[in-house]
Amino acid sequence: MTNKNRVIVKILGQEYTMVSDEPREYMQKVANYVDDKMVEIAEKNKKFSTAMVAVLTALNIGDEYFKLADDYHKIKGEHGKPVEELEKAKELLSLSSMKMEKMEKEYEGLLEEYEEMQENFRKMEASYMELREEVNRLSYECNIKDNKLKKAEKINEDLKNKLMQSEIKLVQTKKELQEFIEAFDE
Repeated sequence: MTNKNRVIVKILGQEYTMVSDEPREYMQKVANYVDDKMVEIAEKNKKFSTAMVAVLTALNIGDEYFKLADDYHKIKGEHGKPVEELEKAKELLSLSSMKMEKMEKEYEGLLEEYEEMQENFRKMEASYMELREEVNRLSYECNIKDNKLKKAEKINEDLKNKLMQSEIKLVQTKKELQEFIEAFDE
């Protein structure tokens, strides 16, 4: 029996206990992602209920999932093309073995082409991995900057509220001072 990991996460201000075979860090990462998406939707329209925010969040995450799944299938299909070309080269090799004396030069050319395709495939795969890492890094940096921006906006809003309260108190104090002066003059 495997030990389940438990972690308490906060989503839209509500605490939930998650239990999974996945590492705690992973569960927290998933919960943070869902929380960020729900907060984003909740902030766009304060009138939405929690259920409405949850449904819209689920729809947005579903949309992201299907787009990523489509991208994955396209990439997978593109990676299948070199394999198909390799199979064609094998068929040609098999035919050329029957006509070995006539077709030896052609066989050597196909073999070189095959090696070039393998090298190109390795280069493409390495390039893809580098780009994927860069996308992940940039996405992470964007999330950090987005969170900092949200915090700064919150601080700015709090300062605006404090300024408004101070202005109201100043107006009230001026009014009281005016009333005192008028009462004193009488």
